Amino acid sequence: MSALRLWLRLARATGPRATDVLSATAFAFATAALLAVLGGVEAFRMRLETGVVDASSGAFVLTLAFVAAALLLPAVWTLAQAAVRLAVARRDDRLAALRLAGATRGQVTALAVLDALAQAVVGVLVGAMLALAVTPGLARIEFQGQPFGPTELLPPVWVWAAAGGAVVAIAVGAALASLRRVHVTPLGVAQRVRPRRLSLWRAAGFALAAAAYVVVVVLDLVPKETAVSIALVSIVVLAYTLLGPLVIQGVAWLVAKGARSPATLLAARRVVDDPRGAFNIVGAMAIAVMAGGFASLAPAMAGGTDQLSADMATGAALTIAIAGVLGAVLAGIAQSAKVLDQRREHQAMHRMGVDLPVMRAAIVQQVALPLVIGVGGAAGAALLLILPTFMLWMSSPGSVLTWALLTLGAAAVTLAVTSAALPLVRRVATEAAPA
Repeated sequence: MSALRLWLRLARATGPRATDVLSATAFAFATAALLAVLGGVEAFRMRLETGVVDASSGAFVLTLAFVAAALLLPAVWTLAQAAVRLAVARRDDRLAALRLAGATRGQVTALAVLDALAQAVVGVLVGAMLALAVTPGLARIEFQGQPFGPTELLPPVWVWAAAGGAVVAIAVGAALASLRRVHVTPLGVAQRVRPRRLSLWRAAGFALAAAAYVVVVVLDLVPKETAVSIALVSIVVLAYTLLGPLVIQGVAWLVAKGARSPATLLAARRVVDDPRGAFNIVGAMAIAVMAGGFASLAPAMAGGTDQLSADMATGAALTIAIAGVLGAVLAGIAQSAKVLDQRREHQAMHRMGVDLPVMRAAIVQQVALPLVIGVGGAAGAALLLILPTFMLWMSSPGSVLTWALLTLGAAAVTLAVTSAALPLVRRVATEAAPA
């Protein structure tokens, strides 16, 4: 029997599951965010090409739009990975049973890809409708001294097709990557590969990027253009993705050592075991917060009167808001995946007498711990790097307050959405263990 026919039979027999709906939701938000960002880039490009704005300032704003898009793309990738992981959480036993029944590794791989493909296609279609729905609201935001027209934020059809194709490709790629970490043997056993330990070279990579920023931008020892400064800031911000997991792992290890409650110990140990996964949940928000810290300097540097500086502050706020929404959705999806993925662990703990409130508290702390460390570390790193201009930064309290409130708001929303995974704890912990 072909893999496609087998997949269709299984789909008819089981119907859409909760994991399928959650995965499609993740793909939908990823698609909507990608289309919104590409729509903004296209709008700035069209304004520049049609001469609506000044050529020099228009080109600079377009560059910043590309930078913002680059900062948000990791969030889209991580959200798509979380969607695939959610499907993997419920797929292992079924794939193991199929291997035991005689299915080949090729058929198992094809089934995994078809699952991800179907969820991604549904998510792309829903995400496209969601992008259309939010476009009128985004069009009211003023850039370059004027609001957007609704049609300005609608990119050409080929961009929509390319964005949808990119999300589908990410889904398929993430599904194939997940199969490398979960190998299903002919005996029907799902064997997981332990992740490699993090290297201290991650800290060296971030330190190198930060040192280049200090030498070129802060100390002004090297002649530079504004675009060079923007590029260095972007490199420093993206380099934080190297340092973040290492810091989260180290602090979580210390928290586990000094834990005074079972929930804190359980959450900290889970973060130590998977620091990359913990950082992936908050990474996009941390990147946006760090970029927002740098951008909050712009109004102060221009005395609060320059339109370009106002646009930078608005763009930074919008980037943090989008990253916050994606981070919140990602937290809910990822924690749901973790609960389902660790269902045997929850069942074992429940049989040993661990209370459900303890398990739920561990789920919340499993997000709160990397959220505080990752986002707080990003804000601290931004403050440290702009320390030489701290007084200038404090001379513009409005932008500073906006940055702080958006950061706190994004973190609060993320923790609130995490509660979506809590009802799963009872269902997973109390269901009958497989024989």
